[in-house]
Amino acid sequence: MVRIGLDARSMVMPRPRGTGRNLVDVYRLLPALRPEWEFILYHQRPLEQAAQPENPPWHHSNVRLRQIDLPGDRFDAWLHVRMPVAAGQDRITLCHFPANNAPLWCPTPFVVTIHDLAPLEVTGELSPEETAAFRRGVRRAVRRAQHIVVPSAATRTALEREFGVSPERTTIVPWAPDSGMTAAVQAGIPERDRRRVRERYRLAERWLLSFSGSSPRKNATGLLHAWACVPPDTRAGRQLVLTGCEPESYRQQLAALAAELRVGEECRLLGFVPYEDLPTLVCDAVGLLIPSRCEGFGLPVLDAMACGVPVLASRAGSLPEIAGAAALYCDPHAPESIAAGIQQLLNRDVAARLVQKGYEQVRRFNWARTAEALLGVYEQCVDALQAGRRRCATEGVLQ
Repeated sequence: MVRIGLDARSMVMPRPRGTGRNLVDVYRLLPALRPEWEFILYHQRPLEQAAQPENPPWHHSNVRLRQIDLPGDRFDAWLHVRMPVAAGQDRITLCHFPANNAPLWCPTPFVVTIHDLAPLEVTGELSPEETAAFRRGVRRAVRRAQHIVVPSAATRTALEREFGVSPERTTIVPWAPDSGMTAAVQAGIPERDRRRVRERYRLAERWLLSFSGSSPRKNATGLLHAWACVPPDTRAGRQLVLTGCEPESYRQQLAALAAELRVGEECRLLGFVPYEDLPTLVCDAVGLLIPSRCEGFGLPVLDAMACGVPVLASRAGSLPEIAGAAALYCDPHAPESIAAGIQQLLNRDVAARLVQKGYEQVRRFNWARTAEALLGVYEQCVDALQAGRRRCATEGVLQ
């Protein structure tokens, strides 16, 4: 019996973010591809506290949830001790650690997903101490992993440059548009939901959206400077909407900057946005802005394209690789370049051309191919392990 153990903490959370939602999407399909295998999803929080996605992966008959509680979890002992011990107890064949890190010790062979190396590529992304810890964690993970999953060629290249990882040890497993977003688009968003979201966030008729978050690489301050460079008559009647601006103190900093730049009335600076509000925020936007300084994939690009929303992205990290010819591009370090891109994006003919190209580009990405690619990594590792055991057994007999 092949047993795959997954660190599923990001899936079983009250507010699952990118990695967690992506894992839900891929694991909805993957277990059915190998019904003779067993998949054990290790998590820490009680399932009752987690957001409940439609058709969750644990409804498959060969998927089992296992909660490992560890109050306090000092020194990340859940990752470094509790899950490895549980994996050994469960006779796991192969573990998957999907979030840029792996345990100090693990009795079970494992694969690791490295999404990006942003803390090593963007100054100020983390403190010097946190950056050093991140470097140590990635170095440990890639040295000990049987194989490494990356979402893009950009991350593969970064791993080779920073850690000397051979490309043969990595497999690109790209993500796909969020299934909930695409389902909402296909079904049509009810007008009452559109009205509720507009009223809840005090949105204008037309807005440009950015998933800014709180990390420097997302470039929220650069985007505000760029918005101030856009001519007032172009900004008129439009809003710049930034989401994920947490904590409150960070929103206050951004609000102060927007006021200083005299664009405060034209900006909406939002914190965490519930998942159910995202389809309206994306689908009704006149454009998505992603002027990041580094991205390992850039999932909002595909979400926007699936929704028929034109995209302005930076030429950084994986973004040109993912968006291809279906986006406009800018220099994330130059507000004037971002502003020029925004003005182009607001041209109706340009936007219509980008939307059509976006529909074509997004068809290259789907969860069925992602599940097949990830399963291919698992199978490659399992086959190598089984071949190694057969070789050891044969050598033992000959001796």
